[in-house]
Amino acid sequence: MVAKNSEARKCSNTNRASIENNREGNIDMKSVAKLSQNENAIVAPVTFNFHGDHDVRIKVIDGEPWFCLADAASILAIKNVSQLSSQLDNKGISKTYTLTDGGKQQLIFVNEPNLYRVIFRSNKPDAKQFQDWVFNVVLPAIRKTGRYEHPIIRENEFTAKDMRNLTHIIRLMTGNFNYNASWSAGVWYCLRKATGVKSPGKFCASDIPVIADECRRIAGITGLLHRFMFDVETEMIKRVVRHGEDVGPFLEEMRQKFLDVLREEQSGSLALREFEELPINKFQHRIN
Repeated sequence: MVAKNSEARKCSNTNRASIENNREGNIDMKSVAKLSQNENAIVAPVTFNFHGDHDVRIKVIDGEPWFCLADAASILAIKNVSQLSSQLDNKGISKTYTLTDGGKQQLIFVNEPNLYRVIFRSNKPDAKQFQDWVFNVVLPAIRKTGRYEHPIIRENEFTAKDMRNLTHIIRLMTGNFNYNASWSAGVWYCLRKATGVKSPGKFCASDIPVIADECRRIAGITGLLHRFMFDVETEMIKRVVRHGEDVGPFLEEMRQKFLDVLREEQSGSLALREFEELPINKFQHRIN
C-alpha cells in the first residue's frame, strides 16, 4: 500500500511539473510522451497556432505526435467530427482524457496518417496551407529536439480583443468574394509580411499601426473591386441582358472605366468610405 501511494505521489508530481513547464512556455515532449503511456495520467496538450486564430492541440503517444481531431476539423470546415472519425483508420485514433480550460475532457486525437486523410477530404483553400504548416513547422519543431518551444512572447502583445477586431476587419474586406477563404489567407500573408511576424508567431501592440495601414491599403483594393463588380453586374443586366446591347463594346467600356478608377486609386484621390475606415480606426486606437 505504501509503495502504491508513493508511486501515485510520484506520478502526480511529475504531471504537475509537466503542466508547470507548459505554462512557462517550454514543453519537454519526451516527458509528455512518458506520461502519455500511463492511461491514468491527464496531461495538458501542446498547443500550436495556425494563422493567428486557430489553436491545434497535440499529444505525444509512443513518441509520435497525435493531433486533436476537433481542432483540425474546425480549420478545414468539417462539422461532424464523430462521423469523420468513423471514416478513419481505427488504429490511428485515440480517445484520451485531456486537461482543458473546462477541466478534464475526453478528446479524439489522430495520428499523422489519419490527419492527412482528413486534410485530403477538405476542399477548403486553407487545406493545402494547413498541410504545409504541419509538415514544415509542427513536425520539425517536435522531432528535431524532442521538445516544442513556444514563440517568445513579446511585451505588450496582442490581446484576444485585438485579434477579434482584426479578424472582423478582414471578414468585412473579403467576405463577399466567391473565393473569400483565399482572399483571407492572402490578407493574413500580407499582414505578416508587412510586420515581419512569421507564423506561428503572434503580433504585438507595436505592430498595430503597420497592420492598420496595410488594412487601409487592402480595403481600398477590395472596396474598389466590390464597387466595380457591382457596377458591371448592374449595367450588364440593364444594357446587355434586357436591351440586347452587344457584349463586346460593353466589356471594353467597363474595362476603360476600371482603368480610370484604378488610376484615381493609385494617385491617392480615392478615400475609404466611412464604414470601411471606422473598424480600422477602432482597431488602431483600441476603442471599445
